Amino acid sequence: MRKRTLGTAVASGALALAGVLGTGGQAFAGNNGQQIFIEDFTGKVNSVKIIGQDQKGAPATYCLATPHRVTYLNGWWWRDYTRLAKWADSNCGASGGKFLGSQDEWVNSIQNGDWTGLNIYSNTY
Repeated sequence: MRKRTLGTAVASGALALAGVLGTGGQAFAGNNGQQIFIEDFTGKVNSVKIIGQDQKGAPATYCLATPHRVTYLNGWWWRDYTRLAKWADSNCGASGGKFLGSQDEWVNSIQNGDWTGLNIYSNTY
């Protein structure tokens, strides 16, 4: 009976581990995408529409309000070519805010740490 209980426990543990390893979800730090923060050196950008790819390479879009000089976007993982559309209002133009131009950035999918910064130094309009 003792052998059977031990065998059952080992098998259950192996199945649980396989279930965890087989599930999708957030990227691991520094291995297939980065969380980003926006640093606005112009002081004019109040939101940024981020258009790019998630950690799996699928298209992703997010409107991020940027009320501070540095704003972090937690829980979203980006990689490769990323476009920032910059807006004067806090909701990416939905309330009629002025479009301030766009800029293209590269988010290195493999690097140390969880975060990479995308800097805004100028606006087109």
